[in-house]
Amino acid sequence: MAKKIELDDKSWFYNLHIKGMRNFNAQSDVSLYVANIAYPLPFGISLSLLIFMVGLTVLPLNFPNTELARALVLINVGLLPVYLIGRYWLVRRHYGISGTLRCYVSQQRLAIPANAIIKKPLGTLELQRDDIARLTVKYKSQMHRLHVRNHITACDIKLKNGEVITLNAMYFPLKQIVYLLRFFDYPMTTQHGNWSWTFLPNIIALTFPVLTNVVVTGMLVKHYFF
Repeated sequence: MAKKIELDDKSWFYNLHIKGMRNFNAQSDVSLYVANIAYPLPFGISLSLLIFMVGLTVLPLNFPNTELARALVLINVGLLPVYLIGRYWLVRRHYGISGTLRCYVSQQRLAIPANAIIKKPLGTLELQRDDIARLTVKYKSQMHRLHVRNHITACDIKLKNGEVITLNAMYFPLKQIVYLLRFFDYPMTTQHGNWSWTFLPNIIALTFPVLTNVVVTGMLVKHYFF
């Protein structure tokens, strides 16, 4: 079990890349892009998207070996980018996001996008180093080609006023954030645990339509056009 995070430990920071990381120093203020495509949508919207995407993907199967089926397959080839763009727009509208989301990490502060994901008012939450009592990095270990890999799943930020803010790896670039917090020597501990099933519905809602479209449309394209 990992007890301390070291910057040169590949079990923590395998395949890590941060722009300019070789030149980081005590005065660095590093900006990290935060993707929001995986942000959860309300159940009704997620279910509607799933039904629409999967329904249109399998629709050609109802008209086998017809010109209509061929036309529907061609439509489905372009369906995936439309779905991703549409979901991206719905996420930004639901969370009131405008512009690019970014985290900022320096020796003096940690600034993160604030919205319903971390149960904070919309904007930027800036935490000063002196306000942070402890960071608890939660992780799950796995063997990969005879080497241990520690997958960071969440990071609890405990403030000196007793408040705890949880950053989840689905919504924040935690590997990069934890690397920088360790680089700047923030007070940090680790906690080993298991994968959380809390986010499984959101993962299914996000990935199942994509996988269905790729697999089914790929098979039909091969059948009709090759």
